[in-house]
Amino acid sequence: MRTMPRMSLKARGIVLVPFAALFMAACTPPMPPDVLAAQAESQIVCESGTVDVAVPETFAGAMTAAGDALTSICPEQVVAEVAVDQPATAAVVDRTPVPADITAFGTASCPAGQPIVVPAFGYPVSMAYNVPGLEGLVMTPEAVAGILSGTVVTWDDPLLADANPDFDLSGLPPITLVSAETSQGSVEAMTAWLERFAPESWSGGTTGVLSAGTQLPSVTDLIGELAITEGAIAVLPIFQAQNNVLAVANLPVIVTDEQGVSSDVVVTSDDVQLYKVGSGATTITTDETGNILASPAIGGVPVEGNFDIASSKIVLGEDQALVGWPVIGYAHLLICDDPSSKLALSFAQYVVRLAGQGSLETFGVTPLPEPIRVKTFIPLKVTVVAVEGSVGDASATPAA
Repeated sequence: MRTMPRMSLKARGIVLVPFAALFMAACTPPMPPDVLAAQAESQIVCESGTVDVAVPETFAGAMTAAGDALTSICPEQVVAEVAVDQPATAAVVDRTPVPADITAFGTASCPAGQPIVVPAFGYPVSMAYNVPGLEGLVMTPEAVAGILSGTVVTWDDPLLADANPDFDLSGLPPITLVSAETSQGSVEAMTAWLERFAPESWSGGTTGVLSAGTQLPSVTDLIGELAITEGAIAVLPIFQAQNNVLAVANLPVIVTDEQGVSSDVVVTSDDVQLYKVGSGATTITTDETGNILASPAIGGVPVEGNFDIASSKIVLGEDQALVGWPVIGYAHLLICDDPSSKLALSFAQYVVRLAGQGSLETFGVTPLPEPIRVKTFIPLKVTVVAVEGSVGDASATPAA
C-alpha cells in the first residue's frame, strides 16, 4: 500500500486578471484565441421563443440557472427543462456521448438539422455516505473498488482502517451500497478512476451501472435511501451529496516529484478551486463532424493544453503541485443545428460563454477549463464581428 501523508491541497487565493487594451495592428493577422474569446463575450444575438432542454434528474435546475441568466439579457428567449424521455432540440447528458447517443438524438430531436455535441461542464464525484461523525474519511482506489464490488462490507475493514488511523471504525452498522438501476455518469467516472488506479482490485471496467449492492429506480430514490439508512454509501456528484447533507470521502492523488518519486496526497472534497484543476485531466477528442467530446477527468493532473492556471483565477501555494480533484465527470450538451430555428444553437452558445458558465458554477458544477471552453466555439459557430480597434480581421470568424 502506498504511503499517504495526511495533508490537504488548498488554493491560496484568487487573482483578478485585468484585460489589456486592444490596439489596431498595422496588418491583419489572425486573431488570437484569447482575443476572440474576449470579444465573443461582448456579443450576443438574441432569439425569440422557448427552447426545451432535456435534463437528467441529477442536474435538474442547471439549465434553468443558465436559462434565467440568458433571459435576463434576452427577455424573449426562454429555456424550459423537460424530462430526458421527452423530445427536445437540446439535451444534457451526464457522460461522454457515444455515436449511438448522437444518432438517437438526431433521429428523435433533429430530423431537419445536424446534431452538435460539446462539453457543457464538469462535476466532481466521490463516495457519499451516511455515518454521523465520520465526515472526511479517506478512501483509496482499492477501498472504493472493494465497496463497489461488494467485498468491503464493514467500516473497520483494513482497506479503510489503515487509511484512517484517526477514526474509530469499530461497532458501526454494516456498509450498505446503493445505486441507481439506470446508467449514471458519476459511476462511469468513478469506475474509470478504479480501472486506471486499482486494476488489480477492480475488474468491472468502466461502467455506469453497479452490479453489487441494492439498485433503486432513480437517483431520487437512491438519495432517499441514503438519508434513512445509517451505513449506506453511494457514488454521487459532490454537489448533490452536499445539498443533501451527506458526508463525502476525501480521495488520494498520486504526485511525482522532480526525482521521479511518487507519493499519494489526500485532496479534500470541499475545495472548489481544486475541482477546476482536476477538470483539466480529461482527454479531448473531435469526431469527423467536428463534435468535441471530453472523457471523465481522472487522476487530478491536468493534461497539457487542457488547463490554464492564469485564466482559472486561482493561485497555488508555494511549492504546491498542480494537482486537483481526481474524479470528475463531464456533462455534454447535444443541440440541433436547424437552419429554420436558431434557438437551440443560441442557447448552447450562451452556455459556453463566461456568463453561462458562471451561472452553472453557482448551481454547483465546475465550469469548463478555458482552453476547452474556447474550443467549443468552432462547432457552436460562435462568431466575432469585426469592431473598430480590434486586432486582425475577425468578421464572421469562428473563435478557435
